[in-house]
Amino acid sequence: MQIAVSPNLDRWVVIPEFPPPGWARMEAQTRSRMLDMTGPQWRTAFANLLEELRHTERDVSLARLLHVGEGGHQIFAVDLSLVIAQDDGTKEGRRATQRALIADLLPQSEPQRLRPTPQTAGFQAVSTDTAPGTTARPSAMVVLRMAGLPTVPVDLVMRAWKASPEVVAGALDDIVSLGQAVAPVDVLNESPGQ
Repeated sequence: MQIAVSPNLDRWVVIPEFPPPGWARMEAQTRSRMLDMTGPQWRTAFANLLEELRHTERDVSLARLLHVGEGGHQIFAVDLSLVIAQDDGTKEGRRATQRALIADLLPQSEPQRLRPTPQTAGFQAVSTDTAPGTTARPSAMVVLRMAGLPTVPVDLVMRAWKASPEVVAGALDDIVSLGQAVAPVDVLNESPGQ
């Protein structure tokens, strides 16, 4: 299922699948000025990270963002995807499905219940794996069931990576807030007469 996201651009950079040439360099210059981090070394490192993320394989239909909050000290990537829920829609079924999603991708974690809005419910989890440089697994995850989007129940799965769990844990509220900025592309493309 395709996904569209419209995040707060003060904290997030959307990594497009097919950006024009020079996009990473121009985004790094713009973002450096916004964060008041104008050193050429930071700008070059940021541009390299944007380019690296753009070339990292996207194995499912997802949106990829880079968090740049807190003056550039909380930089990490977040992949967002919509997963069709294969449960009966009850509270117990939803919780079991969401816990299974987290256990599959982040087995060394303790999921915490989450209810950011009356329309969303789920779990958040931060990795307890302290091995440095592990990028095969996410540093943290948020899974939210979003009421009222399509006719089938879907979970919004947000995987944060490219930073230590401690850095990501400090910005979990920013990750959770992405739930308000997401919609399936199919819903966006429907005209009012359909």
